[in-house]
Amino acid sequence: MERAAARPSTLIPIDAGDDVLLHPVSIADTAELYHLVDRNRAHLRKWLPWAGLTYSFGDMRRHLEERELENTARQALTLHIRASGILCGAVGLHRIDPRHHHSSIGYWIDADFQGRGIMTRACRALISEAFTGYGVHRIEIRCGTGNEKSAAIPRRLGFREEGILREAEWVHDRWVDLRVFGMLQQDWR
Repeated sequence: MERAAARPSTLIPIDAGDDVLLHPVSIADTAELYHLVDRNRAHLRKWLPWAGLTYSFGDMRRHLEERELENTARQALTLHIRASGILCGAVGLHRIDPRHHHSSIGYWIDADFQGRGIMTRACRALISEAFTGYGVHRIEIRCGTGNEKSAAIPRRLGFREEGILREAEWVHDRWVDLRVFGMLQQDWR
């Protein structure tokens, strides 16, 4: 089956609605983002392997440099989330498999911004961009089996829960089972 061509996508902010904008990552945001991560380190550390105690300003800068390059090459799409102009998290379409046209999404949000629907809106906008602007056919979201707040997002968005990967991720001091949720382009509304 021949794939439909993806429409070109420019790296401009994406409006996710209700004063939530998704901005392409920039190394210019290093200090602001590092401060946000550092302030939320205990909150993020529970589920995110990268949010360890040794995650430094230099690590953040290198991460943003790499994500900027991937964004420019359209190999992935990493965005910062701003609600009413305030940086409050990030959402990313991980590196896209060019042969099979699939990817996965990762996300995190400042603890003070949880429960407002911001991440659901951000994910919805990113998923629409992935399917229409990047020619992605399948998207996965994986989250720890005990992370119910994270699992609520793919459920709200109509993803199908496809299974559990046992002890699939090492998070600081323990193995974590991951729930796998999937969405196909033709099922996206």
